[in-house]
Amino acid sequence: MNRSREAIRLAEHLSQITAIHVELAHDSGARWVLRWHDGPLREEMRAHLDAALADSDRYAAMRDRTIGCSRLQTRQAWAARATAARRENVLASAIAESAVHKGEQESDEASALWLYVRRLWENTSYPERVGAPEDAPLIEQLVAASTRDLPSGSSTTSELYMAQALLAK
Repeated sequence: MNRSREAIRLAEHLSQITAIHVELAHDSGARWVLRWHDGPLREEMRAHLDAALADSDRYAAMRDRTIGCSRLQTRQAWAARATAARRENVLASAIAESAVHKGEQESDEASALWLYVRRLWENTSYPERVGAPEDAPLIEQLVAASTRDLPSGSSTTSELYMAQALLAK
């Protein structure tokens, strides 16, 4: 079996065991990149990958490759982490603490909030999952707030827009 087909099979295997879509793409030379949105932490995916490569001869052609892991963030995950933190009443203190450490002005609350939620995302396995049923409406509102239309007729998306919307609530 050629390496590309084996990479596809390996990605499908990882997709099955993690219950998320996983892609394995060739980068250059012997380097490949494993990509997924949200889902397991990098360390968790690396453990799944290592176990699959060591398990049998199913993925033998991929064993000598360098495979990097890249977890990408979705707006859903950012909104879910922000909403959970709000429900747990930790946002105000986290923003204040960030401002003290950086000497920032209050006007930069949205950036501090964005950074705090980004850290939550980085340290949460399956961050896109809704933490409590009552979180769902706010998550939907934040995801909707993440897109803004521009005068040119195009649009832009940003977690910063969600941070601003959350601060306005």
